[in-house]
Amino acid sequence: MTRILTLAGSTTAWLLAVASAFAAVLALLSLANALHPAIDSLSHFRLHLAALSFASAALLLVMQRWRRFAAITCLAAIAASAITLIPIMTPTAVRTAAESASEKTYRLMQANLRFDNESPEPLFALLEQSRPDIVTLQEVSRIWIARLGVLQAAYPHRVICERESRLGGAAILSRFPIKPGSTNCVDDGLLAFATIEFDGQQVDVASLHLHWPWPYDQPDQAAWNARDLRRLGDTALLAGDFNAAPWSHTTDVLAEGGGLHAAGFVGPTWLRAWLPDTLRRYAGLPLDQILVKGAISVGEIERGPSVGSDHLPVLMEFRLAD
Repeated sequence: MTRILTLAGSTTAWLLAVASAFAAVLALLSLANALHPAIDSLSHFRLHLAALSFASAALLLVMQRWRRFAAITCLAAIAASAITLIPIMTPTAVRTAAESASEKTYRLMQANLRFDNESPEPLFALLEQSRPDIVTLQEVSRIWIARLGVLQAAYPHRVICERESRLGGAAILSRFPIKPGSTNCVDDGLLAFATIEFDGQQVDVASLHLHWPWPYDQPDQAAWNARDLRRLGDTALLAGDFNAAPWSHTTDVLAEGGGLHAAGFVGPTWLRAWLPDTLRRYAGLPLDQILVKGAISVGEIERGPSVGSDHLPVLMEFRLAD
């Protein structure tokens, strides 16, 4: 019996070691995500891989035989996580609202509605509670276009990109006037543009929905969207479901195209619809992003409650410097 337990313990240790090492190697490999779209697809799961590596290695730390190996693997996982998170979480990445504390605060809500969401009430309740000035939406299917009609009084200014696809297109709703002639739908309705006039200041706003990562056509789509984003003016924001993590090469391509930078890191927003909703906030992927530039000074940015989609909405406060 003792021999059986010893063999079982040895097998478990080997399995933990293999899992830890394999996950750490993949996490470190994903740092080279600019080399190929396949590596970029892997990079979306970098933090998950680092967490798996660290957890597996931590269990080995109690075994003297594996202690040195486990320590090295833990350090590799920590390094991959730090290299990923520090650049997007540093306060210097965006100007804070404190720099323009005397100016008016505006609010943005970003949400992938999910085209077949059967319960619009949670979205409408959140809009009523948070009262954002701009709303950027994706997967605005035909049924959602009809539903959004009830918001006409609250958001009289809008651009909604209709598509033949059942997934629907992108949309921008605004309490503030949209500059005449500034609205546009490109990329078959997956990218919407509008110039919104905030109390005399103009801000270019874009709502984007990217396709899935490689082996799907996200890399090509991101490249041509980056060219489209060059039309953004000096003060602009891009919000959407990127289907890509903030640290991905895809996000870098879009940011460089529009001269944008991250508004802030809000954490996981997406998880498969059939998985528990509470798990989305902790184990999901951070696919919903907001990028800004120019006179936009970002304040609080956070995830909202579930609105019946497989994505959580993102809420952001911002101010406009003179």
